Amino acid sequence: MSIRENNICKLTEEVLANYNSIKAEIKNIELDIEEIESEYEGVSAVSFEEKTGKTNKFNSNVENEILKKEKLINKLKREKASKIRLITKIDNSLEVLDETERKVIEYRLIKGYSWIRVSTLLNINNDYCGKIKKKAINKISNKIWVKEQYI
Repeated sequence: MSIRENNICKLTEEVLANYNSIKAEIKNIELDIEEIESEYEGVSAVSFEEKTGKTNKFNSNVENEILKKEKLINKLKREKASKIRLITKIDNSLEVLDETERKVIEYRLIKGYSWIRVSTLLNINNDYCGKIKKKAINKISNKIWVKEQYI
């Protein structure tokens, strides 16, 4: 296995280990967006701080606040979309695994169970569980990181 393939496999394991955290982040980003959209406080009386510049451009505190919040909302939406795509790629990739491989990945990486617990649940030897995990990671890594293969 090349260094590049090894790095992709390690990255895959890290992402799978953070699968539930990524899903929680998506939900929290949705809440943040909802909160920001509901707190447009800037729509109030005109402030004496508003001035015109040499170009006669009017600079409004309300407008600036709305633009700042819209920029933040767009950034959060991009981050959410990126995380959703990653979760979808993982879910799609897991579909190519057989049931035993999928359960080893789920129990060991996604749920974080010990090897003893995984082997007990699946009624398989610890060492063999490790081999199954390695085989499964190799199988799905290139499916999750398709774009990276062409860079």
